[in-house]
Amino acid sequence: MDESEANKAAILAVIRSETEAWLQRDFDALASHWVQSPQTRRMEYYASLGTRVDEGWDAIAARLKRIVERFPQKRAFSEHVRWQKVNVIVAENMGWVTYDQTGIDGGDDLKRELKILHRVDGVWKIGCVVMMEGSIEQSNFPLIEIDADTRILWTNRLAQERIRGHQGLAVAAGRLRARRREHDPALREAVRLAFRELQGQTRLTLSPKQAWAVSLGEDAAGVPMHCWVHLEDGKALVSFDDAETVARRIDGAREIYGLSPAQVRLARLIVDGHDLAGAANLLAVSVNTLRTQLQRIFDKTGVRSQAALVRSLLGVEVPNK
Repeated sequence: MDESEANKAAILAVIRSETEAWLQRDFDALASHWVQSPQTRRMEYYASLGTRVDEGWDAIAARLKRIVERFPQKRAFSEHVRWQKVNVIVAENMGWVTYDQTGIDGGDDLKRELKILHRVDGVWKIGCVVMMEGSIEQSNFPLIEIDADTRILWTNRLAQERIRGHQGLAVAAGRLRARRREHDPALREAVRLAFRELQGQTRLTLSPKQAWAVSLGEDAAGVPMHCWVHLEDGKALVSFDDAETVARRIDGAREIYGLSPAQVRLARLIVDGHDLAGAANLLAVSVNTLRTQLQRIFDKTGVRSQAALVRSLLGVEVPNK
């Protein structure tokens, strides 16, 4: 291996090690791969919330420490991260890498990344990171873009196929509506909150995304239906029939609220519409056992009813690095 190839391999090893440290929530290991200088930069562009820049290592470290402390769950690189279109350039004591990274924060989120590295005392370290959020065109579930009055501006193919005859959502006069009138105010309120966020009246401090869960009642089989109003690529979007989102939010709730595996199993059954008796039958435990578990879930999440619990669980989104 010539010197150029050896440097490229060393740079990729540093980036992988830094990413693994992030997934393992090992801040000290992560920090060891950065140039800890006032000139270090970390820049992000999320279409839903604009540009965010941390100038200097102290600011970068403070942000990453907050996320590590608030969301301590560890993940394995091989199970959560895919890299594509990797390009490495080396020029003397400077190198830069561009690549597409999928899946670091759960789901199939796509980020396009640029990392600039310096060789300091023979060791490659990260001096600048630029990240851009991926496109909604990558989505593998139904998506509808709406304006502030719920007028439909765009739908992807899955939404076009599934909105007809959908038991929870309907299209009326070009606007998206809850099929049952009693659920329509909740949908309109979620849209209002999304556009308030989009217009910059409030800003998120940790997570670049936010979603508002909307109950749509139950389908013909008695299973609860939900949709989500969320922000991507500077647009307000409604997703539905999205089992991956349900799983991701419950996994996020486990991380945020410190739910035990047994509490997660019960929470998922409640979200799916089972009462305690039905859940007890499925889990082969007593109703009293589940009643105790449910009270502990209430204590951890700060809610006092199953309906409020479902809203809380389905509103969770884990933060991006």
